[in-house]
Amino acid sequence: MEIKIFDDYERMSSAAADLIIDIVKRNPVAVLCFATGNTPVLTYKLLAEKAKEEKIDFSKCFCIGLDEWLGVSPDKSGSCHYTLYHQVFRPLGIKDSQIHLFNAMTKDIESECKKMNELIEKVGGIDFLLAGVGVNGHIGFNEPGADVSLLAHDQELHDTTLSSGQNYFSEPTPIKKGITLGMAQVMKARKFLLLANGIKKAPIMKQALEANITNNVPASFIQQHAGGIVILNKEAASALSK
Repeated sequence: MEIKIFDDYERMSSAAADLIIDIVKRNPVAVLCFATGNTPVLTYKLLAEKAKEEKIDFSKCFCIGLDEWLGVSPDKSGSCHYTLYHQVFRPLGIKDSQIHLFNAMTKDIESECKKMNELIEKVGGIDFLLAGVGVNGHIGFNEPGADVSLLAHDQELHDTTLSSGQNYFSEPTPIKKGITLGMAQVMKARKFLLLANGIKKAPIMKQALEANITNNVPASFIQQHAGGIVILNKEAASALSK
């Protein structure tokens, strides 16, 4: 695990975008997994700008979504599907045939999870995975206490996740469960980038990076990841002792 601390949100986002650019330069057919949320918004904006400026072709990459709100339509602003298409896939010119996201409207969750698991195996695993971290330490929708041996699965969401989740929607949206890649898949990604921004993330980042590894703080497992990179701004890193 490597930790990189930057003065502000802009610099950390630029560094994250540069890292993704470098991965695709080295491997134009990389399998990329992206999360949504507030933290990576600027990373994605800068990524699209840098890719255009440097003429980096993402069209041969295969892209996977980390998670989704179950029961939320993909065309609804605030869904992970909608957000990834508008912030990442369309700006980078990635075709639908090169994208696989969870179907939030599925009536057969087990089958949907199996489909994602089989696809990840088929494409040879995930080369790069970007995730933010919840204030409770979740990764994707792997909430505190989650079984870290699981592959893709559905998850009852904690109150803090449900509360913060409403901020992504322009109107009250019924959400109760999520569907997500499991920590077993996150940890198998060849490169795992964890982003955290702002003073609100400082307490959980101290737990994740300096306390014992525990499924009560899923983000803490990045300590064991040989290809793990943590990018923080100074506020998010302010509680770290090292």
